[in-house]
Amino acid sequence: METDQTRLVYLDNIRNFLVYNVVLLHILQIFAYPLLFWWAVIDKAGSSRFYETGLIAMDIYLMPCLLFIAALFIFPSLKKVTPLEYMKNRFLRLCVPVIVFLFCAGDIFFQLLLTRLNSIPPTYLETFLNFWRSFANMPAIYFSGSEKTLYDLSFNFQYAWFLTFLFFITLVVVLLSLPFRRKNSAPKEADSRNKIIFKTIIFAAVLGFVYVAAMVYYVGHHINSSWWLIIGKVVQFRLNSIWLLLPLFLGGLYVYKKEWLTRGDIGSWKIWGGMSFILLAIYALLYHVRILPVFDEILKVFEHNMMFNDKMAMPVVTLSVKHVILVTWILLPLICVFLLMFFLSFAKRFFDKPNAITTFCSKHSINVYILHYIPVLLLQYAFMNVPIPPIVKIILMTIIIIPACLWLSHRLVYPYPKIAIAFFIALKLIALAAGFTFYYFALLALIFISFTGAVYESARYMVVRKQIK
Repeated sequence: METDQTRLVYLDNIRNFLVYNVVLLHILQIFAYPLLFWWAVIDKAGSSRFYETGLIAMDIYLMPCLLFIAALFIFPSLKKVTPLEYMKNRFLRLCVPVIVFLFCAGDIFFQLLLTRLNSIPPTYLETFLNFWRSFANMPAIYFSGSEKTLYDLSFNFQYAWFLTFLFFITLVVVLLSLPFRRKNSAPKEADSRNKIIFKTIIFAAVLGFVYVAAMVYYVGHHINSSWWLIIGKVVQFRLNSIWLLLPLFLGGLYVYKKEWLTRGDIGSWKIWGGMSFILLAIYALLYHVRILPVFDEILKVFEHNMMFNDKMAMPVVTLSVKHVILVTWILLPLICVFLLMFFLSFAKRFFDKPNAITTFCSKHSINVYILHYIPVLLLQYAFMNVPIPPIVKIILMTIIIIPACLWLSHRLVYPYPKIAIAFFIALKLIALAAGFTFYYFALLALIFISFTGAVYESARYMVVRKQIK
C-alpha cells in the first residue's frame, strides 16, 4: 500500500511485521506434523511440537490484527476519493491478484500434495482441470475441510481468502456509510487514558464470552470449528476465527472514529505487553504440555482415516483435557486484543519515525503477502531432502523468500502490473502444455533471479550510502 504524510508510520510498521510474520508462519508449516498433516509438503522427521506451538500462538493474532489495521485506513481513504473510486481501487488491489493467483498457481498446492501422497501423481493439466471443475461444482455454501479423503481435490482460496474477505467486508462498510458521508459531526471530547483501557478490557472480556459460546455451540452440534466456510464461491473464512476477525475489524472502525490513536492515550506498552505475554505464555504452555500430546494422536488417526479404508477408532479426550481446552478458549480473545494494544503502543513509542527501509517495505507489503505463498511451497519442496537441520532450512527460506518477493514487487509487479499479469498467465499456459516439472524449475529460477537482484541492489544501495556519508 502507498504511504503518504498523513499516515501514521507506526501502523505501517505493524503491518510490515504482521505480513512478514505470515511468511514465517507458512514456512514453519512444513515442520508441523501431525498438526498440519494436510499441508502439501511435510517433513515428518524434522517436525517438532515447538513448531506446532509456535504456529498456534501466531494464529491468534496475525489475521485479526491485520484486519484491525486495514479498518483504520478505510474512512481516511474515503475522504480522498469517491466511494466508487475507492472500491474500484480496492477491487484492483485485492481481488484481481486473487484471480491471477488462482488461475496461475491455485493448483500448485494440490499438485505437490498429490505428489507426496501418490507414487504416480496426476499430470499438471489433470490437476488444473480438476481444480476448476471442483470450483464449478461447488454449492453456494460449502465447507472446505469436510472432504472424506486427502486425495479429494477441492477448490479453496488458500492464503488468498484474506484478500477477498477484506474486500467484501470493506464493501459492506462503504455501502452502510453512504447515508452519513456528508454529515459532519461536531468535535467530541477524547476518551481519557483510563476510559480507553477500561473499554478495551471490557471489549476483550465480552469477546471472550462470545468466542467460548460459539465454540461450545460448535462442539454441541458436532461442527468442526477448523473447517473453512466458502460463501457464494467468493468469500472464505474459518468457522472459529470469524468470531475474532469481525469484532477486531469493527474495533478498528470504532478506534478510528473515537480518535484513540491521534487524540487519546491507549496506555503503556509495558502494561499491555505484560498482560498479553503472561496470558500467551500460559496459553502456549497449556497447548504444548496438555493439549497437543492428545491432539497429535487424534490427528494421526484422522490422517490415517483420510488415506486408508481400514478406519481406526478416535482416541478419547479426557474431561481434564476438555477443561484445559475451555481455558484456552477463554484466553484466546484476551491475548489477541491485549497483543494488539501492545503492538500499537510499542510501535508508537519506538517505530514511528519513517526511514527508507521501512517505507520501502510498507510500499510493497501487500505484494509480498500476495507473492510469497508459492515460493514458500516450492522451496519447502526443494529443501525437503536436503540433509541440514530444520532451523537452518527455516532461516534460508526466510532469507531467500522475503528479499525475492520485495525485488519482484519493486521491479515488476508494482511498476508494471499489467505486464506482470500477462507474464504469469503466459508462463502458466506454457506449463499446462509442458508439465509441472517445467513450471517448478521456471518458478524456482524466477525466485533465485529475484533474490540475486535483491542482493545486488541492496549491496549497491549500501555502497552509495557510504559514499554519501
